[in-house]
Amino acid sequence: MKAVAYLFAMLLIGLGVVFLAAAAHTGLWTRCVLGGVLLGAGLSVLYILRMKTPETRITVTHQVDLSGDVSLERLLCTNCGATLDAKSTSVRAGAVFVRCPYCESEFQVEEAPKW
Repeated sequence: MKAVAYLFAMLLIGLGVVFLAAAAHTGLWTRCVLGGVLLGAGLSVLYILRMKTPETRITVTHQVDLSGDVSLERLLCTNCGATLDAKSTSVRAGAVFVRCPYCESEFQVEEAPKW
């Protein structure tokens, strides 16, 4: 879309220059006015296109709802048995993954069934 707008601005500027050149050659003031308007419109379109638009920031917050009573237990690496902390966890695609900082293994935390 921006490429089309840049082409349109260049077309306006080009036509403005042509009309100003024709006005200088023939001496008609109407061509001079029209050339100035076209040149001004083309430069205005370029100015609008070059203005910076503010960046929009989107913040995504993951919240995990647990299905029942929860008791805090130590989280251990399934590969080397090291104790893991909250910094080792991440949520991807709705699942909780844990990465061991010691042996670099990664596994998914699975909830045991309640029955």
